[in-house]
Amino acid sequence: MKIGIMTINSAYNYGCVLQAWALQKYLENEGHQVSIINYRIPEIDNTYRLFREKQRFSIAPINNVYNCLRHVKFNLTQAPRIRKAAKFEHFINEVMNTTQVFSSFRELVEGKAGKDYDVLITGSDQVWNGTITKGLKPAYFLDFDHSGKRKISYAASIGKKELMNAEKEFFKNYLAEYESIAVRENSAAELLAPLVKKPVEVVLDPTLLLDREDFDTLKQPSKYQKPYIFVHVIGKDARLRRIVAILSEQTGLPIVQNRMKKQFPDELGRFSDAGPEEFIGLIEGAQLVITNSFHATVFAVIYEKNFITIPHELYPERMENLLKELSMENHLIASVEELPGSVAELQPDYTAVKKKLKKRQQESREYLKRAVNGK
Repeated sequence: MKIGIMTINSAYNYGCVLQAWALQKYLENEGHQVSIINYRIPEIDNTYRLFREKQRFSIAPINNVYNCLRHVKFNLTQAPRIRKAAKFEHFINEVMNTTQVFSSFRELVEGKAGKDYDVLITGSDQVWNGTITKGLKPAYFLDFDHSGKRKISYAASIGKKELMNAEKEFFKNYLAEYESIAVRENSAAELLAPLVKKPVEVVLDPTLLLDREDFDTLKQPSKYQKPYIFVHVIGKDARLRRIVAILSEQTGLPIVQNRMKKQFPDELGRFSDAGPEEFIGLIEGAQLVITNSFHATVFAVIYEKNFITIPHELYPERMENLLKELSMENHLIASVEELPGSVAELQPDYTAVKKKLKKRQQESREYLKRAVNGK
């Protein structure tokens, strides 16, 4: 079948692009022709825009010179961010199979973005979180196509525990044409169940549909030849910094972290300019992973690493759900006081973990197969 995926695919965020690639890859492995509808809207892309001009002076020539000087300084001081952006653009446009760019809902409609497909899928990530997308977007509900073809969702996320009345009406109306609905978190299923006339299933994030071998074809091996702690922090998280500092001292392991500037006394390196392929390889090469990122947690599990996940302050449900399903709740540590006497006490029994994961993989894969085939 020809399948079109609508998801957030253009953010310079490792989890964002890797979940999009993973859903595409899994469906291709199943024998389908798959492409990602390249919906790039300002609400998402502007968040990751590297340089913004300022209107500091009212006289245009002076203002132009001012911004030219700012741009020169930016290029000199922000080189890692520029390299990272280039790697992400390569991944989005060359590694993933993306269509032409659609920068608005109107372009999707006028360009008949859904016409070449047998099935349209709302993919994963927080496509149904109006806070992330600056308001719920009809495009992420496949409303640009009304030709009667099959519409389904896979692991879509709402990212909140309550909906306002207007949001409830939005979901009720825009999900009416869906044949099958699957979300990523239990909380999302509970919110949507009263609003739709069909079952709402809970499935794994697309990255967990694949096996380690699939990501091995993508990853770039770590350049570091000695053991290290891999640290990936989203936002500013003082809890994580304290935990990392203590464990680095306890274990004697240096740190590889994702900030441009030095954050810890003993640093082996930084990966502020790393692309998605390098991100996977750095996790594979680590002895310990410490993060507040859901997808860094996912890849720690895929590559069978010991890890600590600090619950995300705004969106903890997805990591809580996953680790509970895998009986790994002891890896959720929110403060220094919750640390065990030795990090070795946390070493997972991956034989048991993979057994639980395999069961959930099978359920999620079966849902996708049924939904795509209309059974």
